[in-house]
Amino acid sequence: MVNEAFARKLFGGRNAVGEHVTSAGETYEIVGVVRNTLTTTVNQIDEPIVYRALNQNMATAAPYMGFSLMVRYAGDSAELALAARREIGGLDPALAVFDEQTMEEHLSDALILPRTAAAIFGVFGFAGLLLASVGLYGVTSYAVSSRTREIGIRLALGATHRGVRRMIVGQGMTLSALALAVGLPAALAASKIAARVLYGIAPHDWVTFTVVPCFLACVALATCWFPARRAAAIEPQAALRHE
Repeated sequence: MVNEAFARKLFGGRNAVGEHVTSAGETYEIVGVVRNTLTTTVNQIDEPIVYRALNQNMATAAPYMGFSLMVRYAGDSAELALAARREIGGLDPALAVFDEQTMEEHLSDALILPRTAAAIFGVFGFAGLLLASVGLYGVTSYAVSSRTREIGIRLALGATHRGVRRMIVGQGMTLSALALAVGLPAALAASKIAARVLYGIAPHDWVTFTVVPCFLACVALATCWFPARRAAAIEPQAALRHE
């Protein structure tokens, strides 16, 4: 038996069933093609694999680290481990049995690095969002304070408080839109690097690239609204006396 990656690499679009391959000095006939599966790590790229029957050639088929035995069970896993040890010991007392794990424990160990990487990315992402929010609020607040006299003149000449709020928010959201226009292509380019570290995430995940920009736009709107509200509350006479 071979997997799809093996058949595609060696035979292209041809039917691989009936072809012959040589493995470990033995020639085998391909009798079936199975789907690709993970054999080592959870983020493994599909690799060509040949599955051989043990009873055909046990000596050459034995791997250096021994065989992995998968058993489906219902009930207590500890009782199954003891039963499996007794059964294997009855077949050959010299065989060593080690590293017994349930599938949940095995997946937990296999996912520890992706989970760690995801946690690190999450922390840095949250820190970046916090810094961006504080920076945008600071820039907008500084721009409002430096234009206090201008805003007072606008109000004195008949500008409405609503119009002032719209002007401040519009300018802040324009900067945010420019930042998103620059950041989205950069994020799309960097996503291929992140996909190699994180398991189960497509490089161009539409949910991420839709929800996150909308969330950042809401954050930008909130950070622009408060300075705009403060600017609209300025008294024209006090603003004109402001230095």
